[in-house]
Amino acid sequence: MDKVLSSAEQAKASSRFLRGDIPEELANDSDLFSKSATAVLKFHGIYQQDDRDLRKTGLKQHSAMVRVGVPGGLLTPEQYLALDTLSEKGDGSLRITTRQDIQFHYVFKKNIHEVINTINKNLLTTLAACGDVARNTVCSAAPFDRPVEQQLESYVKLIGRSLKPKTQAYYEVWVGGEKAASVEQPDNPWQVEPVYGPTYLPRKFKIGFTYEGDNATDVYSNDVGFVPHVEEGRIVGFTVLAGGGMGQSAGVKQSHPRLADPICYIGPSSEEVLEIATAILTIHRDFGDRTNRRLARLKYVLDAWGPLKFKEELEGRVGRELAPPRELKWNRGSDYLGWHRQGTAPDGTPVWFVGVRVISGRIKDFEDGSRVRSGLRAIVEQFHTDVRFTSLQNAYLSNIREADKPRVAALLREHGIAEPEQLPPVLRHAMSCPALPTCGQAITESERIMPQVVDELQSELNSVGLSEQVLHLRTTGCPNGCARPYTAEIGIVGASVGMYSLYLGGTPLGTRLAQLFAQNVKREDIPDRLRPVIHYYRDHRETDEEFGDFCHRVGIQALKGMTEPALAVTQ
Repeated sequence: MDKVLSSAEQAKASSRFLRGDIPEELANDSDLFSKSATAVLKFHGIYQQDDRDLRKTGLKQHSAMVRVGVPGGLLTPEQYLALDTLSEKGDGSLRITTRQDIQFHYVFKKNIHEVINTINKNLLTTLAACGDVARNTVCSAAPFDRPVEQQLESYVKLIGRSLKPKTQAYYEVWVGGEKAASVEQPDNPWQVEPVYGPTYLPRKFKIGFTYEGDNATDVYSNDVGFVPHVEEGRIVGFTVLAGGGMGQSAGVKQSHPRLADPICYIGPSSEEVLEIATAILTIHRDFGDRTNRRLARLKYVLDAWGPLKFKEELEGRVGRELAPPRELKWNRGSDYLGWHRQGTAPDGTPVWFVGVRVISGRIKDFEDGSRVRSGLRAIVEQFHTDVRFTSLQNAYLSNIREADKPRVAALLREHGIAEPEQLPPVLRHAMSCPALPTCGQAITESERIMPQVVDELQSELNSVGLSEQVLHLRTTGCPNGCARPYTAEIGIVGASVGMYSLYLGGTPLGTRLAQLFAQNVKREDIPDRLRPVIHYYRDHRETDEEFGDFCHRVGIQALKGMTEPALAVTQ
């Protein structure tokens, strides 16, 4: 008996290569899109949402989240300023995602066409920023002026450009418009989408690059990871990883986060990198589960096959034997915040970049006096800096001349943008997803409760004499794990309304998964559950041992056994 395809697969098959009824629905007077249209809009970088705070009052206010794909996180000054201006068509903020994209929230239907059309006029796109396709390609964003950085950017741009859907639907709807309603299904759909085919991928597909040793992109969380090996300042080849992914689904036992496996080693040619990326994408296309979207990621193919069988399939698709992967070593997983020497100007003077901490990736002017949006805009306008977004939701402002450095630093201070050393260590590295009130997948709060949780944990560390201890915390409003909580030292994951699962034992290097420590913990009880662990860490850690490494060494079961009796006494 043939398996029944999921409703999402059926919607893709009938979409006429991502056209659907979007043109007609843009033209009607409704403030929302139909269910069938929203399934196709994702591929155009659009999620329909409603304000869930208003929903509680019995009202519904529909709007859209519009996501701009930014390969490698790199924007020219002109592109950044255009996006900043466009944020006025939403809620007045830009949000850096954990994949170096930019999101606009609260974009009403009547404004979507103008927003996307303007984005394209600035040589950016929302195409494939969402949907069952290769998403935005991420890479290390630190703009050091070295040949290897320029090499890596070229690979990222090639992958991002080559794996975009080839259908013209996006351009007809948002840039042209006259052809969208009349295009018929072709006799051979593979001529339209030679890589994806008529139903695209079973689920999203993520590709990441990062330098060996410096894992600020969490490369093991990607479906495909490319780690360049560098000799004498040039990339000489890549170790290829496959099968990573953070998401899991509540109530689905088979779903789980997974780190990618090392698969093979390849040479440095851009043709081979693209060939391998495409071949792995087609394995996902052909073997991913199209009946159950919760189990449709490439990581479940790796679970079923193992890396050896996967490599054999990959070799069959590229038509040659592939070398074994090289051993990888890691020593860093954090952004370069604050001031760093970028390179040297033609006159011999230093050129600088500054890493700006953007809490939860939210670029806006806050009521507490931290005017992040105004400050970044002023610097980009006055000094024509490039802007690079990081996978840790921060921003780099680059190409700052030595003579301009004092004025840039002054503008940061004038706009209340704290230097990283002024921030408490926990806040300096914490991440969160948006969750409520905009995300339709959110079970409970994340971005809005993160600052309070950070304050509480910092207070606990301060009270035991660990005020300078760096601790990596990530919060999400549901198990999908968009802020990658499962590789954090402390991951706080929404489980139900006001309740969270706590994960311990990951690492800032992104090379180990955290383990489930406690379930269904009330928001207000999180400090109580973690307090005994923090005390035990203070008393029993080894010299310079990080918190996540300590939890991993001691073991989750031992930590549970130590903390649960203490919790019972307090209750």
